Amino acid sequence: MKIKTIGLIGLGRFGTMAYQYLRMSREIRVYDPDPAKMKNCPEAAAFADVVTADLIVLAVPISVVERVCRQMAPQLRPGQLVVDTCSVKQKPLEVMRRELPESVQILGTHPLFGPDSGKKGIAGMKIAVCPVRIDPPLYQSVLEYLKSLKLVVLETTPEEHDRQIARTQAVFHLIAQACKRLHWGGEDITTPGPETFFNLLATVQNDTDQLFLDLQRENSFAPTSRSEFIAEVIRLDEELNKISGERDPKGGR
Repeated sequence: MKIKTIGLIGLGRFGTMAYQYLRMSREIRVYDPDPAKMKNCPEAAAFADVVTADLIVLAVPISVVERVCRQMAPQLRPGQLVVDTCSVKQKPLEVMRRELPESVQILGTHPLFGPDSGKKGIAGMKIAVCPVRIDPPLYQSVLEYLKSLKLVVLETTPEEHDRQIARTQAVFHLIAQACKRLHWGGEDITTPGPETFFNLLATVQNDTDQLFLDLQRENSFAPTSRSEFIAEVIRLDEELNKISGERDPKGGR
């Protein structure tokens, strides 16, 4: 199948970013349930029209993938390709396998960047891909398109993706949210390392609360990684307190 038309569902922060690139490659139709987001989009279309496209890109929160798949499933035709962009892969791909007709092709992707980290361009950025059921020639054409954008393509399984992302993105977002609540960062008195670190934290602090919650709740590996990280910080704190106590004259030295 040749991809002549693209349907994009979701005009959130990432969907809006994806739209700017996708509209340059093919005819595109866009749908978002929020009329305000559709107002200034020249390719805005009804949901029923968007899901007739050869390639359908789901730029929606993990928590609504099931609802969207159920809504579009009766309207799909054999051979269409449905691609998700979720930050978690196991659960949404399981939902897509279950809810979409077997005649529909499925590809899981996770662009490992966002509107803030990719605001100066996405060349050199990474994207994870998980082929679920897709014809080899079509899969190769998708890979060629991604590489034409100068993206670094990482082919992986949904399980391995979620295992690694729990130790990277999920924990990083946890730290970012904690520092945001503490109002830490932006101080004048700092060294280059921490300043760079807090600037990086700021790139995800603008993401939605929904993304943060989905990263933590929908990834089966996230609770373990989160607990391991917190436990290690507590152990380190206890070790530091013990050392400080031993050096304190009131502690007996």
